[in-house]
Amino acid sequence: MILPPPDESSQRRIKRSRVLSFVLVALAAVVLSLRPELFGDPQTQPAHALLHVWRIVIGLVLALAALGVQVAVGVRWRRSLHTPAGPPGNQPPADR
Repeated sequence: MILPPPDESSQRRIKRSRVLSFVLVALAAVVLSLRPELFGDPQTQPAHALLHVWRIVIGLVLALAALGVQVAVGVRWRRSLHTPAGPPGNQPPADR
């Protein structure tokens, strides 16, 4: 199956979604690469372990959000391929 290239509005949406996904993945990488020393000494701060858990959870949520953006834009573009465009006179007759 050969898909037609996206129109101008779809191209802009795809480009913006790629930029947003890149930013989300970069933020996830920064959050996941935070060193434990940034949170202080674990013996003096009882919430130290909780900070490590939240760092991992937030990093994974950001990475999944980047994936979700790409999937949502792809699904929206694919659905737009099946919607008729143009004035009603350019559509094929329904009885064929």
